[in-house]
Amino acid sequence: MEVIVVVDLLNLGLDIDGIIYNDNWTVKRFLNGMRLTIHSRIAGIFSYLELDMKYLNVRIGDLSKTIFKYVLLAYILINNKKTVLFDYFDVGLTYKEQKKLIRIIRNLKRDGKKVFFISRDPVFLNRIADRLTVFKEEEMSYQGKISEWLEHEKIEEKPEILKFIELANEKQARLTKTLDSGELLKDIYRSVY
Repeated sequence: MEVIVVVDLLNLGLDIDGIIYNDNWTVKRFLNGMRLTIHSRIAGIFSYLELDMKYLNVRIGDLSKTIFKYVLLAYILINNKKTVLFDYFDVGLTYKEQKKLIRIIRNLKRDGKKVFFISRDPVFLNRIADRLTVFKEEEMSYQGKISEWLEHEKIEEKPEILKFIELANEKQARLTKTLDSGELLKDIYRSVY
């Protein structure tokens, strides 16, 4: 499948930092540094990210991958970063966790954060992205809206929803290409009546 990526971040002049941690640190140590009292913003950010405060006393090495991703996101928010890059953050998330992530991304955008997302899942990207940049074999092949990409781009590994639409259209259904199941249902209803 194509790698769906955002733009060349270094050429945007973004401040890009690495995050250093030790698997033996507790989450509290990682987020709070060496301070004895818990950083005042941690509770608010944990609430914002829908994270349980019990994770503060868990060693980083003992966290699930999903919770670890949210702890890293908490670190970014505590340090007031204006840009958040989600690098394949959606991989391995359940549908419920994807819905939670979408809420968080919408909140981040509403709160003025610049959000970039790297993913291979066009259905998920359709739910969060305003614009899309697609790279094939290290060359940019498309930049624009997802809906336009669906209409004009030959997609090599199609999501199931696109396969269904193409099969229905072969049988004269005249459905519009979409990655949104709700829009597909509306289109099916319209095509019947």
